[in-house]
Amino acid sequence: MITDIHQEILKSYREFKDKRVLRINATQLKTWTECREKHRIEYLLGKTAVEPSIHYHFGSVIHKMAEGYWSGLPYMESFHNALKVAQELDVRLLNSKDASKWSALQDSIAPITTIYYGYHGESASTYPAKLNETTIEWEWGTYEGIRVICNGIIDRYSIGEILIDTKTASAVGTSWKSDLKKRLLREPQMGFYLRYLEESYGGPKVAAIQYEIIVKPYRGSDPRIETIDVTDEVMSFQPVFIQQMDWAIREICEFYSKCTDASPWPMSNTACVSMWGECDFLPVCSGKTGLDNPKLYKIKEAREVEV
Repeated sequence: MITDIHQEILKSYREFKDKRVLRINATQLKTWTECREKHRIEYLLGKTAVEPSIHYHFGSVIHKMAEGYWSGLPYMESFHNALKVAQELDVRLLNSKDASKWSALQDSIAPITTIYYGYHGESASTYPAKLNETTIEWEWGTYEGIRVICNGIIDRYSIGEILIDTKTASAVGTSWKSDLKKRLLREPQMGFYLRYLEESYGGPKVAAIQYEIIVKPYRGSDPRIETIDVTDEVMSFQPVFIQQMDWAIREICEFYSKCTDASPWPMSNTACVSMWGECDFLPVCSGKTGLDNPKLYKIKEAREVEV
């Protein structure tokens, strides 16, 4: 656990400024393609919204529970570990609508844990995970005098050579699953981790690529687990993904090499509003407030800093 996140942000910036080392993960790549200015604010300046994202935090809760199962922990220990993560969220910072939603999400932790343990049964011992919430890192190379290190966390790589990422979702509408698959296929995560496994982990064979979807309770329905297989799509797109990933990294290096003192960086005109609402930084980009507004923005907390 990082004890002083302000020092950690400064350390990361100094590592780039003094050693010309830049660390890039899949989320940073996604943010870069969505909006360069948002990338600058989040990763160069280390800023985030004061009001927490309940959906992001709930994802962390479920990942903690799943990590416990695949580590061989008993049900109650995994449940309590997940509950501890849930209790880290400061509910005083939530608006009334999100506070109500968060209460319902907390109530679903126990039934989701029950469903998860029942669904997988003895799989943790029969088909143990080779990688389980494992931090990975590999050298991408050097560009514009900047040494780039790619890193992230792989949810699970199983003994059956299956790359798996766990997501939470709500089954709203008849096409929710196909819509979710289309959205997930546009994200860089699986291609990013597949590249690591193929290039830096001894080149193991990846037999399948899957999303494990934890479907949250909705209007009285019970939670359940669904699988979305994206093997064919990710595998066939991988050569293009690698090309696009390399383009993005080179662009990031260009900006970090020449534009760190410039602001704002190019803004998106399509990412300001999404299915999840407005971008946290829209008030800044529209000139309504500044990043120094302590009621809206803060330096990222330890658990929000991605490795």
